[in-house]
Amino acid sequence: MKYYGITDRGLVRKNNQDSYVIATNRSGDIFAIVADGIGGNLGGDIASRMAVSYFSKVFSETDAFTSETKTKEWISRHVDEANRQIFEYGAKRPGLKGMGTTLCGAMITKKGIFVVNIGDSRAYTWHKGSLKQITMDHTLVNDMIMHGQLTQEEAANFPRRNVLTNALGVWENVRSDIDVHHEKMNGILLCSDGLHGYVSESRISSLVLNTEMDPTQRARKLLKAALDAGGYDNVTIVLIEFSGESE
Repeated sequence: MKYYGITDRGLVRKNNQDSYVIATNRSGDIFAIVADGIGGNLGGDIASRMAVSYFSKVFSETDAFTSETKTKEWISRHVDEANRQIFEYGAKRPGLKGMGTTLCGAMITKKGIFVVNIGDSRAYTWHKGSLKQITMDHTLVNDMIMHGQLTQEEAANFPRRNVLTNALGVWENVRSDIDVHHEKMNGILLCSDGLHGYVSESRISSLVLNTEMDPTQRARKLLKAALDAGGYDNVTIVLIEFSGESE
């Protein structure tokens, strides 16, 4: 397994509110997370750092997971605790109320690959020349698409397309999508919307599927594509490669 993470402020924003971590536990499992802080100057950078720091610490202290059910329960319990800590931190400090972060993570264990998502950072997998998004954006525009109120074409220019319907730390309670994957895959891409919001999926796919480059090179090329597209937002990318494209 090879993996690489990179984050960049972009060309417009004054600071970087994205954070990421690639953590390991006592049994050698991997937990990679991308967090995109929200709230502008209201502590988005604090929220994203708190999220990845919390999960890095608690995950590093775990042993091997014994079942799918217990793994999902572990993720859900710690999502709730991270949400509580971020929410209370913001609520107690003037000017930070409402701070929060997206969270998209992939936990790679012997019981399967567990993907957790809150917000609009994304996870993709690829296998045999095909890239597929495996998370659902928790956004107003995605809700409207699902209810038939917007088409995909209309969504591209929708003025409120970045409005989140779910985030970590903003409200007292949070919902999270937690799914386990057993299907064959060659790798996983995690990214903030600084990439997928400005670079076409076809361009992302062409770079991720370029097996002549290692994960480090591919991640850097993805970052360059986001900057070439204007670099309007912070950009974070984690690329994990499991095996050769021929498998």
